[in-house]
Amino acid sequence: MDELLVRKAIKGDRESFGQLIVLVRDHAYRVAYCYLRNEEDSMDAVCDAVEKAFCNLKKLKEPRYFKTWFIRITINECKVQLRNRKKVEYLADDIFVQPDSNFKDEKLDLNKVLGQLQAIDRLLIYMKYYMGYTLDEIAAATDMPAGTVKTRIYGNLKVLKSRLEVSEA
Repeated sequence: MDELLVRKAIKGDRESFGQLIVLVRDHAYRVAYCYLRNEEDSMDAVCDAVEKAFCNLKKLKEPRYFKTWFIRITINECKVQLRNRKKVEYLADDIFVQPDSNFKDEKLDLNKVLGQLQAIDRLLIYMKYYMGYTLDEIAAATDMPAGTVKTRIYGNLKVLKSRLEVSEA
């Protein structure tokens, strides 16, 4: 990340801020989509994160951590979206209840199994293996200790492996 661009943005240069957002928007969207599993909600979360980042840019202490800081804001906006989802009652889900299918008869793919994990665990795996973040970068973005991140990632990998093995049997 270009620290000079970040410093210009902090001083109020809107063009620099726009360039920074262009650099991080794809990563932020991927994180949001992994968390929310919905295109529209993910775009809303990133847009809200851009707004919050713009309003709070002067609070950024270390320009070199702009990307991590912005991803953290995006994650927080995803959490807001998830809280708002819980407040909505989906009546159509009660009307169209489908009978449970037998998991042994149904072939599960990786995305479906990943979807069964908690949002934060899915995000950790996605950031590590799909986006290429290091454990330290993930820890900074999620505000967790690096050891906790590592434990959760590898613990969930074991869960995924066992679920995939069961579905193939």
